[in-house]
Amino acid sequence: MDMKRWNNLKLELYSLTSKARKIFSRAYEDITLCIFYDVRERFKLLMVDKEENIIYEREITRAEAFRIINTRP
Repeated sequence: MDMKRWNNLKLELYSLTSKARKIFSRAYEDITLCIFYDVRERFKLLMVDKEENIIYEREITRAEAFRIINTRP
């Protein structure tokens, strides 16, 4: 997906438009890190600001997703 299309998309609408579900979320000061798993069995890493606008989206591997999930703060 083109990042310009996602810039103004809220996090709550992301799961509906991409048919993905959130499997992980961790909040730091003003940014939240989320990992989504979609119907095509792909993992997506999203960074969201405090107004829940998507800042950054990247496809990651299963190994990277579980490495992030199992890392303790």
